[in-house]
Parts: sequence; structure tokens; C-alpha cells
Amino acid sequence: MGDYNEDTAFLSQTGPYFWNTFFLLTTVFVSTGFNGLYIVFVGAVPPHHCLIPEVNLTEEWRKAIIPLKVVDGEEVLSPCSRYRLDQVRNLSAQGYIPGRDVNMTDLEQESCLDGWNYTRDIYKSNIVTEWDLVCDNKWKVPFASSTLFVGYLFGSLISGQLSDRYFL
Repeated sequence: MGDYNEDTAFLSQTGPYFWNTFFLLTTVFVSTGFNGLYIVFVGAVPPHHCLIPEVNLTEEWRKAIIPLKVVDGEEVLSPCSRYRLDQVRNLSAQGYIPGRDVNMTDLEQESCLDGWNYTRDIYKSNIVTEWDLVCDNKWKVPFASSTLFVGYLFGSLISGQLSDRYFL
């Protein structure tokens, strides 16, 4: 076993080897940080609501088919449900007017079977809008980030052991 002070004496010197190593490691660490932060932007969930297919509905029913929810004291369109399309189509065909002739709270709701409309004000496109990672699939965004960091963990452990065993 060698002398610790002798083995680490080169660390206090700021020669060319030190600066080359410093800049190479800094480059790797900065790029790793960007990889960890990318999910903040590509995994952001824009405001959304159910896509209503082109079916024969009156304009009143087209506006009323998505239920309203109160979020932070403000009424917004429900992001993950709509009133059952077959019921709404029948009521629209019979000439009923939503809210006046029909109590909307009595209608059954269903999940968004035809996809979603996304607000494109901030994000034109990201993984959430491209792959519909909302509602029942929203768990996939944090899972992707967790998988990345688990990969970092195992990669660090494995590459660390390999470099210590074969390259020192």
C-alpha cells in the first residue's frame, strides 16, 4: 500500500493535466445536467380537453358536451372526461337545449375516447401532446424521468467498477 500524501500530491498542482481533466469532467457533468432537466420542458402538460369528433350536434351541445370543473375557484373544461356522446347526440337530435331542457349533472360521463385538444400557446409540440400522455397515461412522464436516473445510477456503478478494475 502506498503513501496517501504521495499518491494524491498531483491534486494540489494546477498543471496541464489538472486543467484538461477539470474541463473534460465539467463538460460531462454539464451535459448530464441538461439531460436531467429536459423533462421539465418536453414533459410539460398544456391545458387540454376532450376532442369532440365531427358528429351531428347543435352548437349548444357542442359547447356543453365537456363538463365544467372548478379548479382554484375558476370554472374550466374537464381535461379527462366528456358527457357520453351517444346520449348527447340523441338529445341534440330531439331538439333539447342543454341546461334548460336537460339537467347536465344527470348525464353519464365517459373518458376521452377520441383524443384531446391541446392549447398550443406555450408548447407547439412535446411528448405529452404527441403521445397523449394525459389523464390515464400521465404516469408515463415521471416514469420516463425516473428511468433516466435509474440508468444513471446503474451506469455509474457499472462503469465505475469497470474503470477501477481494468483502467487503473
